[in-house]
Amino acid sequence: MPNALDVFREQQKAAGLVYERARQVSEMLAAVRQQLDGLMRNDELRELLRSEQRWLAEAQRTVSEVRAWREQERARFWPAMWRRWVVAVVFALAAAWAAGAGYAWATRPYASELAQIRSRVVFVVSVERRILALTPAQRRQVVAILERPGR
Repeated sequence: MPNALDVFREQQKAAGLVYERARQVSEMLAAVRQQLDGLMRNDELRELLRSEQRWLAEAQRTVSEVRAWREQERARFWPAMWRRWVVAVVFALAAAWAAGAGYAWATRPYASELAQIRSRVVFVVSVERRILALTPAQRRQVVAILERPGR
């Protein structure tokens, strides 16, 4: 069993180690404080920080402008798209109407000629049916009429 003197020596040794560690930490803090003081007094670093703050403010302003532009684009997109489609549809309908009108105008002179040809075809078809329906005696009479010299 350890006696009180051994315990005291152990405590004194531990206190010495704690004191040494505290002294090292104090030295490190002093060095860090000295470096911080040197940095705080550095005018170039201060100017760099100020310029970075200005750049950051400018970047934030630019981002907000871009967001506003995007909002405007989004608000203007569909109305412009509808207008484009309406113009395209109107143009397509006008082109179709013009093509139909051109076709009607181009075929109008031939309409009367086609009506005459149709009436002639109807007449020829009726004559053809009548000739095919003739008896052999009636055919001889038609041939005799068609072959007359005074005709």
